[in-house]
Amino acid sequence: MQLDQNPFFRKPITPWYDSNPACIILMVIMVPVMLFALVGIWMALTDSRLAGHAWFPGLLFGLSFFLIFKVYFRMKRRNRIS
Repeated sequence: MQLDQNPFFRKPITPWYDSNPACIILMVIMVPVMLFALVGIWMALTDSRLAGHAWFPGLLFGLSFFLIFKVYFRMKRRNRIS
């Protein structure tokens, strides 16, 4: 009888870019990006000449917040399963 080469009790090997330290570093880097975007929104809204360009720091803030949100829940789901 042949032994099973892929037993179900093995933990899946995660790539380095999806490891917990890499995800934490990514989330830490995104916090200053969010702060930078908030300053950009504030500056764009206080100067009437720049009010039309407030969408760009808003988009930057939204994307960095979304990335932090997704990475956090990916880590939480992965650590709960394993």
